Amino acid sequence: MQTATAVRQTTARATKRVSEKEILRHEFLTIAEVAILLRVSERTVYNLIYQGTLRATKVTSRVTIIHKDDFCNMIKINEYNRTTENSRQQGKEDKPLSLPVAKTVKKAAAQEAPKPRRPRSKPKSELKPSTDYKQSVKDTFIDSTELTEPVYTMEEICKKYSYTYGRFYNLRMRYSIPCVKMDGHKCFPRKAVDEAMASEVERLGKDLSEDWYSCFDLMKKYGIGKTQVRRFAMTHGVRMKKMYNRRMYYLKADWDEARKKAEDGSASTKKGRG
Repeated sequence: MQTATAVRQTTARATKRVSEKEILRHEFLTIAEVAILLRVSERTVYNLIYQGTLRATKVTSRVTIIHKDDFCNMIKINEYNRTTENSRQQGKEDKPLSLPVAKTVKKAAAQEAPKPRRPRSKPKSELKPSTDYKQSVKDTFIDSTELTEPVYTMEEICKKYSYTYGRFYNLRMRYSIPCVKMDGHKCFPRKAVDEAMASEVERLGKDLSEDWYSCFDLMKKYGIGKTQVRRFAMTHGVRMKKMYNRRMYYLKADWDEARKKAEDGSASTKKGRG
């Protein structure tokens, strides 16, 4: 028993053996016969039907026939007319562009046109003088002929004071330390660097240990908490000082005197651990 595919192939081969004259004798044509007459594939014939170029009648879901007069009318109506280049160009000019095409053409023309140069805007903030902490690094450079005193290199400063390059950069900007380039190295006057380091130590409160107690020192010495240290200082009028690093310092003279009086007057007051 033959399958449906085999039957279609056998029918197609039998149809191809039929001559064109025999096909034109029929009043109604099949899709395969029209394909033979036009020398195209059956898919092309279906496309002509879907486009409305060729009229056809669908008898069943599997049978489609075409009247011979409709086939001949398609040949007559779609007669080939040669168009010249001038007429084709004129037709393009007369026909208005669709909205999407017009937008595309307008956008392309705008991109090709040279754009006007925008005037350069002035800088928002001018460079500040070297006396300001937030200055430009360019203001600190001086000529090598202007410097006669001994100098540090960047590596020597970072090694001596345990600084990083970024930390020393901030220090250099804060204290306006001049800089000079020598043999490819950035050098800084020793005197200016030492003075800046001393000022920075004082600013951060690292040289207060001679006259001032830090909160940590008192907590360690007396075995009390941070709140107790502050409460005792406020109760007995101990002078306090808050430094740049937000740490609280207490004057040694005031604290020792107040602590001695408290120890003599109350046995519950803790004594120092020596």
